[in-house]
Amino acid sequence: MPVWKHTLSALLTTVLIVTIMAAPATAEKKSAFLELSAGDLTDFEIWEDSSFSPTGDIYYNRVDGLLFYLGLQYSSEARLHPRFSAMWGWPSSRDDFYYQIDIEQPIHSQDSFSFGVSLYEKTAWSLEDTESITDFGNNMQAFWARIDDRDYYRQEGVTVFAQHKVTPEFRLRAEVRSHLLRSLSAHESVWTVFERDEEWRENPPLATGVLAGAEELEGRKRMSSYVWSAEYDSRNEHRTEGLWARGIAEYGGRSAGGDYEFRKHTFEGEKLFSISSTQTLGVYGLWGISDGDDFPSHKLFHLGGRGNLRGYEIKQFAGKDVIFGRAEYRVQVTEPLEMIYFVESGEVGYSTSVPETDNIDGHKYDAGIGFRFGAPWDGWLGVDVARAIEEEADIQVYFTLLLTH
Repeated sequence: MPVWKHTLSALLTTVLIVTIMAAPATAEKKSAFLELSAGDLTDFEIWEDSSFSPTGDIYYNRVDGLLFYLGLQYSSEARLHPRFSAMWGWPSSRDDFYYQIDIEQPIHSQDSFSFGVSLYEKTAWSLEDTESITDFGNNMQAFWARIDDRDYYRQEGVTVFAQHKVTPEFRLRAEVRSHLLRSLSAHESVWTVFERDEEWRENPPLATGVLAGAEELEGRKRMSSYVWSAEYDSRNEHRTEGLWARGIAEYGGRSAGGDYEFRKHTFEGEKLFSISSTQTLGVYGLWGISDGDDFPSHKLFHLGGRGNLRGYEIKQFAGKDVIFGRAEYRVQVTEPLEMIYFVESGEVGYSTSVPETDNIDGHKYDAGIGFRFGAPWDGWLGVDVARAIEEEADIQVYFTLLLTH
């Protein structure tokens, strides 16, 4: 059944609920389903501009049901103290316990160089899933319409990192990750307001290898890697001009303490051109290459659905390599309404000569139109309508909700 039939019935009710929600988070944070934020009445100051505050998140998805996090955070604006956060979580659909502890130590200044560590046992998803839809948008559509765009796995381990903000626009980061992973299954008992008789989209099990040679991970398996990234962002506040670019290199294997050898490189960027005071042209490109015979399935590139190739089904295409491009022409019709015309093209594949690669899907194209509406809850509502080019395919419709502050 097309996505729009699942979501249209829930849209009006969602708008009413979101309008009365009391604690919107910033767009930068990719806000959760709800966020419990600290205010002046709950801050406990122990030094000038230094305080302890309660923190928490609530998520909703097809593997955890209602996932509730509650914890404490400490920060100091005036002193070079460690930034600290500790949260504990409880999912409603499983008898389980989660935690995440983050410590970051700034050096020289609050916003220049820092290092730190994260310890966690939690439900995780890929960076690709994080950036294709906000936490708030995904959790709202899961709660109301039984649609979950993300794929989940259990992650237990540690990440040690160091990062340097070279300039206000340019940032470098290095990480060492060591994880114990295991697969998670969708729980059909997770309740939704509408479409309760529909089955959840399957949550794919973790696997290593490619195509017919892929083998599911049984039990908990260790996967460790080194990750380097560089990011440059000179886009202005209203996203009408500027440049964003990012490169990520990940090396996994026994040298990092893991059991699986793989390499993944991702390069992407967006250039915005201000055509006039109400018109903007945006050009985005993505190139990714990977290697490794026991390549992990949750590291694969995906195309299709929200975020890229919107004329196709969610994650319809997967592979170890990707090339993708998009052009968007944005027109500010009125203060609360923006229209977007877009064309997209991309392809995924495998760096291997196994026979299955003879039938790869090839290059795909789609086009569509989108609308962005300013909303009364200090955010916006988006609607994208797209269709594949030169193929018989259904029109795909995607709704997006975003909170800003």
